[in-house]
Amino acid sequence: MMAMVVGAIVMLIAAVIAVFLILVAINIALFLKLRSAIPQEPFSNSEHV
Repeated sequence: MMAMVVGAIVMLIAAVIAVFLILVAINIALFLKLRSAIPQEPFSNSEHV
């Protein structure tokens, strides 16, 4: 019984970590794509404000 509970908890933690890593990878990819697509004007505008 305990082995099943521990196994389920380990699988749940592994699934959460996998989803978290996938979301982080997607965010990094989108950030790099947007940064390469957008020229440097937004950064200079934010500095002036």
